Amino acid sequence: MIELKETRREDVIYLVNELEDFDKDRAIRFGLKRAVNIFRVKGRSNLRERLLHHGKQTNHLMNSFTTRVKRNKLGALAGFDRPGGNHAHLVDQGTVRRYSRKGYRGVMPANRFWEDTKKTEEPKAMRAVYEGVQEAVKRINERRD
Repeated sequence: MIELKETRREDVIYLVNELEDFDKDRAIRFGLKRAVNIFRVKGRSNLRERLLHHGKQTNHLMNSFTTRVKRNKLGALAGFDRPGGNHAHLVDQGTVRRYSRKGYRGVMPANRFWEDTKKTEEPKAMRAVYEGVQEAVKRINERRD
Protein backbone atom coordinates (compact mmCIF):
# COMPACT_ATOMS: atom_id res chain seq x y z
CA MET A 1 0.00 0.00 0.00
CA ILE A 2 1.26 3.44 -0.85
CA GLU A 3 0.24 6.58 0.96
CA LEU A 4 0.64 10.10 -0.27
CA LYS A 5 3.41 11.77 1.69
CA GLU A 6 2.45 14.89 3.66
CA THR A 7 4.37 17.31 1.45
CA ARG A 8 2.75 15.95 -1.70
CA ARG A 9 -0.67 15.89 -0.06
CA GLU A 10 -0.44 19.60 0.73
CA ASP A 11 0.67 20.34 -2.84
CA VAL A 12 -2.23 18.36 -4.30
CA ILE A 13 -4.73 20.09 -2.00
CA TYR A 14 -3.30 23.46 -3.05
CA LEU A 15 -3.74 22.55 -6.72
CA VAL A 16 -7.38 21.54 -6.41
CA ASN A 17 -8.33 24.15 -3.82
CA GLU A 18 -10.27 26.45 -6.15
CA LEU A 19 -12.13 23.72 -8.03
CA GLU A 20 -15.67 22.56 -7.36
CA ASP A 21 -16.10 19.28 -5.49
CA PHE A 22 -16.94 17.30 -8.61
CA ASP A 23 -13.90 18.63 -10.46
CA LYS A 24 -11.63 18.08 -7.45
CA ASP A 25 -12.66 14.46 -7.39
CA ARG A 26 -12.06 14.01 -11.11
CA ALA A 27 -8.64 15.66 -10.98
CA ILE A 28 -7.42 13.55 -8.07
CA ARG A 29 -8.76 10.34 -9.64
CA PHE A 30 -6.91 11.19 -12.85
CA GLY A 31 -3.64 11.48 -10.90
CA LEU A 32 -4.29 8.22 -9.06
CA LYS A 33 -4.98 6.43 -12.32
CA ARG A 34 -1.64 7.61 -13.67
CA ALA A 35 0.15 6.30 -10.58
CA VAL A 36 -1.35 2.82 -10.61
CA ASN A 37 -0.65 2.46 -14.32
CA ILE A 38 3.04 2.91 -13.50
CA PHE A 39 2.84 -0.10 -11.17
CA ARG A 40 1.02 -2.19 -13.76
CA VAL A 41 3.55 -1.45 -16.50
CA LYS A 42 6.60 -2.04 -14.30
CA GLY A 43 5.10 -5.21 -12.79
CA ARG A 44 4.56 -6.69 -16.25
CA SER A 45 8.06 -5.68 -17.25
CA ASN A 46 9.57 -7.33 -14.16
CA LEU A 47 7.58 -10.51 -14.76
CA ARG A 48 8.68 -10.72 -18.40
CA GLU A 49 12.27 -10.09 -17.42
CA ARG A 50 12.40 -12.65 -14.62
CA LEU A 51 10.10 -15.42 -15.70
CA LEU A 52 9.48 -15.38 -19.40
CA HIS A 53 12.34 -17.07 -21.15
CA HIS A 54 12.51 -20.01 -23.48
CA GLY A 55 9.73 -22.48 -22.79
CA LYS A 56 8.02 -20.53 -19.99
CA GLN A 57 4.52 -19.21 -20.65
CA THR A 58 2.45 -17.24 -18.15
CA ASN A 59 -0.20 -15.69 -20.33
CA HIS A 60 -2.91 -15.89 -17.67
CA LEU A 61 -0.73 -14.15 -15.12
CA MET A 62 0.49 -11.61 -17.65
CA ASN A 63 -3.06 -10.77 -18.68
CA SER A 64 -4.35 -10.61 -15.11
CA PHE A 65 -2.58 -7.35 -14.20
CA THR A 66 -5.27 -4.81 -13.42
CA THR A 67 -5.75 -1.33 -12.03
CA ARG A 68 -8.81 0.24 -10.47
CA VAL A 69 -9.63 3.64 -9.03
CA LYS A 70 -12.07 3.36 -6.12
CA ARG A 71 -15.56 4.78 -6.57
CA ASN A 72 -16.59 5.92 -3.12
CA LYS A 73 -13.23 6.76 -1.56
CA LEU A 74 -10.14 8.42 -2.90
CA GLY A 75 -7.77 5.59 -3.60
CA ALA A 76 -6.58 3.24 -6.29
CA LEU A 77 -5.58 -0.41 -6.49
CA ALA A 78 -3.02 -2.11 -8.67
CA GLY A 79 -2.85 -5.87 -8.62
CA PHE A 80 -4.18 -9.00 -10.24
CA ASP A 81 -7.52 -10.19 -11.51
CA ARG A 82 -8.70 -13.70 -12.28
CA PRO A 83 -7.88 -16.30 -13.63
CA GLY A 84 -4.10 -15.85 -13.46
CA GLY A 85 -4.07 -13.60 -10.43
CA ASN A 86 -5.09 -16.36 -8.08
CA HIS A 87 -1.53 -17.67 -8.11
CA ALA A 88 0.42 -14.42 -8.43
CA HIS A 89 1.53 -14.52 -4.80
CA LEU A 90 3.05 -17.97 -5.36
CA VAL A 91 5.12 -16.72 -8.27
CA ASP A 92 6.13 -13.58 -6.38
CA GLN A 93 6.97 -15.10 -3.01
CA GLY A 94 7.82 -18.64 -4.06
CA THR A 95 6.87 -21.91 -2.40
CA VAL A 96 8.64 -24.29 -0.06
CA ARG A 97 9.40 -27.97 -0.54
CA ARG A 98 6.54 -30.23 0.45
CA TYR A 99 7.00 -33.94 0.88
CA SER A 100 4.49 -36.43 -0.51
CA ARG A 101 4.64 -40.21 -0.90
CA LYS A 102 6.25 -39.86 -4.32
CA GLY A 103 8.84 -37.28 -3.32
CA TYR A 104 9.16 -33.54 -2.97
CA ARG A 105 6.63 -31.30 -4.71
CA GLY A 106 5.83 -27.67 -5.31
CA VAL A 107 9.24 -26.08 -5.13
CA MET A 108 9.24 -22.69 -6.83
CA PRO A 109 11.87 -20.09 -6.12
CA ALA A 110 10.65 -16.57 -5.40
CA ASN A 111 11.30 -14.01 -8.11
CA ARG A 112 9.86 -10.97 -6.26
CA PHE A 113 8.59 -9.25 -9.39
CA TRP A 114 5.73 -7.47 -7.58
CA GLU A 115 7.55 -6.61 -4.33
CA ASP A 116 10.43 -5.07 -6.28
CA THR A 117 7.96 -3.10 -8.37
CA LYS A 118 6.42 -1.59 -5.25
CA LYS A 119 9.83 -0.66 -3.85
CA THR A 120 11.32 0.85 -6.99
CA GLU A 121 8.30 2.62 -8.42
CA GLU A 122 6.89 4.32 -5.32
CA PRO A 123 8.68 7.68 -5.80
CA LYS A 124 7.82 7.69 -9.49
CA ALA A 125 4.16 7.00 -8.68
CA MET A 126 4.11 9.87 -6.17
CA ARG A 127 5.34 12.24 -8.85
CA ALA A 128 2.78 10.81 -11.28
CA VAL A 129 -0.07 11.55 -8.87
CA TYR A 130 1.05 15.16 -8.52
CA GLU A 131 1.70 15.65 -12.24
CA GLY A 132 -1.58 13.96 -13.18
CA VAL A 133 -3.56 16.19 -10.83
CA GLN A 134 -1.71 19.21 -12.15
CA GLU A 135 -2.54 18.29 -15.74
CA ALA A 136 -6.20 17.60 -14.91
CA VAL A 137 -6.55 20.95 -13.12
CA LYS A 138 -4.99 22.69 -16.09
CA ARG A 139 -7.45 21.02 -18.49
CA ILE A 140 -10.42 21.84 -16.26
CA ASN A 141 -9.37 25.49 -16.02
CA GLU A 142 -8.87 25.73 -19.78
CA ARG A 143 -12.33 24.26 -20.33
CA ARG A 144 -13.88 26.87 -18.04
CA ASP A 145 -12.36 29.85 -19.88
